[in-house]
Amino acid sequence: MKTVTIDILNDHAFNLLKDLEKLKVIRFKKDSTKSTNQTLTKKVSFQALNIDTTSFKFDRAEANER
Repeated sequence: MKTVTIDILNDHAFNLLKDLEKLKVIRFKKDSTKSTNQTLTKKVSFQALNIDTTSFKFDRAEANER
């Protein structure tokens, strides 16, 4: 048996690991409270986006061509 520590970058990777655990290929083991505290305190930041649309001309016929 080998122990490996990984950083999960997105939810798809985490879902894949959960599926592997269901197949009994891997096993999750909680060995420190540091890792559980990180998952509980996710920090989300939003950034504003400002686009200048003064020179934009909307062509309804072109938009409805699809």
